[in-house]
Amino acid sequence: MGLISHAVGMKKQFTATGYVVNSSRTRLLMIYHRGLGRWLPPGGHVDPDEFPGDTVLREVREETGAHAHHAGEPDLDLGLNGTTEAQLPTPFATAAQLIPASAKDIEHIHMDLMYLLIAADSGPLQPHETEVDVARWFTREEILEGGESPDSARAFAARHLLGSVD
Repeated sequence: MGLISHAVGMKKQFTATGYVVNSSRTRLLMIYHRGLGRWLPPGGHVDPDEFPGDTVLREVREETGAHAHHAGEPDLDLGLNGTTEAQLPTPFATAAQLIPASAKDIEHIHMDLMYLLIAADSGPLQPHETEVDVARWFTREEILEGGESPDSARAFAARHLLGSVD
């Protein structure tokens, strides 16, 4: 049974993840998540009073100290007037992620909106969240050879970071 079939009737939550690259697209910013024991792109739950594109910028800032911005313009500009309808930043991908049961919550699904963001990789990183031990920039090679990242981060690195694997 696939994840989508398995998820029917399950609790679902929206999350936003930032795939933060440097301006030359040779490095990806990731955090070491203490609770999960692995390297992940920064992100978190969309609060009820937030737009997902704002959530991802807030989460990146809170978890890494980096000041990122959305990369590029939407592929399809609707030309909305911004008064009664406004176009939001477009995620480059959307994924369903199975989150196992824990002491904090039942097994559920994260509907993750993945955004491409850009930030300078020259300044110090300053994680502020209690679940983040450290934040650091990774090259394509480090991600592909490391094995401590989720499939989505490895796929992103393989397809979208510049560099070569020897």
